[in-house]
Amino acid sequence: MTRSLRWRLTLSLAAVVLLVVVSIFVSLRVILHDILAGNINEDLSAQSGQVRAQIALSDVTNASDLDSAAVATLIETSSFPVLIRDLEGDVIASSTGMPVGELELTEEERAAVLAGGVVKERVEIVGDAHQVQTSRLTIGHELVGILQVGESVEALNDVDAAVETIAVVAGGLGLVLALLAGFWIAESNLRPISRVTNVAREIEASDLSRRIAAAGEPVEVQHLADTFDAMLERLQRAFEIQRNFVLDMSHELRTPLTALRGNIDVLLLEPDLGEELSQTLVRMKGEVDRLVRLTSNLLYLAHADAGREVARAPVELDELCLEVCQQMRYLRSDVKLSLGRQEPVTVTGDRDLLKQTLINLADNALKYTPSGGSVTLSVVRRGTEAVVQVADTGVGISEEDLPKIFQRLERAESGSRTAGAGIGLFISEWIVSAHGGEIKVESRPGEGSVFTVVLPLDEVAG
Repeated sequence: MTRSLRWRLTLSLAAVVLLVVVSIFVSLRVILHDILAGNINEDLSAQSGQVRAQIALSDVTNASDLDSAAVATLIETSSFPVLIRDLEGDVIASSTGMPVGELELTEEERAAVLAGGVVKERVEIVGDAHQVQTSRLTIGHELVGILQVGESVEALNDVDAAVETIAVVAGGLGLVLALLAGFWIAESNLRPISRVTNVAREIEASDLSRRIAAAGEPVEVQHLADTFDAMLERLQRAFEIQRNFVLDMSHELRTPLTALRGNIDVLLLEPDLGEELSQTLVRMKGEVDRLVRLTSNLLYLAHADAGREVARAPVELDELCLEVCQQMRYLRSDVKLSLGRQEPVTVTGDRDLLKQTLINLADNALKYTPSGGSVTLSVVRRGTEAVVQVADTGVGISEEDLPKIFQRLERAESGSRTAGAGIGLFISEWIVSAHGGEIKVESRPGEGSVFTVVLPLDEVAG
């Protein structure tokens, strides 16, 4: 799962803080451990020197003098753990509680100590952990035995445990605080970007005049906003050029096409036209009518992109259905276009736009209905709504194509479908939505389709 930038910054800051806290406490533990360990070693050296001095004061001059009552008493009454061995490693005297068995020296250790080395090990003495230092015992310049003295390391262990406990507590608390502080810092620094994103999300294709204008924001956000504003400027210019071109071309094409259709109608009135010429003129008129519908759709498409407000006047839908039926009845002589149930229903809206909607739906139904089929236009009143239906017995629409047929330049994929611009249903959906209504379709492949337009009734005319 991809995390947001806000959480990435928060977690990164928390990880850095946690790393710093852990590093500090690890360093602190190492330093304190080294200091206390050094103090223990100094104490052991001092204790060893104290034992040597006391033995020297007890008139011990050689190795055989170590096995005396005075030395035994001295060692037994020592304030710290002491053990004396002879040169062979056998115990001569030890203080109370010394674990003699655990302090046995191997031959290698004994040889190393006698050669001047020092051996250190940890053992438990009277319930406490001690560090025992083993070194040779000399009187003057004479080697007389082996000396083992101990020093408690409980303080060292307590400090290590305390530092570890504090590190865990401080690390956990620091992590929580770092997460909170990190989220607040990330939120504060990303808030300008969120504002830019919200403004950019609100800008629609039909209104590219709005700008982010992120003055006073951080430099990086300012650069991002300025770049986006410059892109919007270019898009607006291109969009206006395209829209003006569509508007101009639609207006320019409608005039000659209307004149051409009128001339064809005049020619069809000639009584002595041959059958072949008459059919040719009828086909030409059909193609001209199709071009007129196409240019009308292009014109309305430009109006939709421009956010045109629809006119508001009473419109009789039953009369509109009759006009469309009469106008398009001869578009396909092999498909029956007829009126179904017709109730007198009036809505408030733009008559030309609503008529274009019915023309588009009827044209779509006629195109996709095989020879011998039928298309029916119906209008009924349902409560406070007017319902117009265009039903056909055509090829139908597959379930996967239904959600996209009202999208711009989208056409259902079907081998039985004819060529088309793919904007008729898009224009129809825009017109119906602009009138506060909705358009729906029910269809099954091979069983035909039913397009339903639902519009609010006119409150005055009813």
